[in-house]
Amino acid sequence: MRKAISYICFYAFFCLLQFFFGKYLSVNGIFPNFILIAVIYLGFTRGRMGAQTAGFAFGLTWDAFSTDVFGARTLMLTVIGYFAGMFNRQFDKDQIAAQVAAIFFANIIYWAGFSAIYFILPEGSGNYEPFAVTLTGTLKIAVTVIITPLVFWVLNFASAFSKRYL
Repeated sequence: MRKAISYICFYAFFCLLQFFFGKYLSVNGIFPNFILIAVIYLGFTRGRMGAQTAGFAFGLTWDAFSTDVFGARTLMLTVIGYFAGMFNRQFDKDQIAAQVAAIFFANIIYWAGFSAIYFILPEGSGNYEPFAVTLTGTLKIAVTVIITPLVFWVLNFASAFSKRYL
């Protein structure tokens, strides 16, 4: 029961951070993808099933809030959760280089997959151009990669605190 409550709190925290505080924390539309960081963190700490489930839930929520092709983010975050969980024994989650590399490659997979979906289904793309490398998109990836070690540290601290005191 305690584990389920911690997962619900984790989910709610990252949804609030990504969807509701994003407009206050963004600079010129550039804001880190906290949900991607959360999925990678769960992949490193909980394995494939936890990361896939979280990726599916986060993606479904994000798709419900967006006007993009429904299911695109759900599919991408579930796939990324699967791969992050698959490599959880090969990487040390406390190594900053592993965190940064995982987030960088997850961002590239997310961008390429999202672009492929919009290439296949162009009528729902609006003004999104598939496979276009833009300065804003590159800066979003860079900010997400830079903020990752701090988020991992906070999550590790919160995990240790909850195990000790709760």
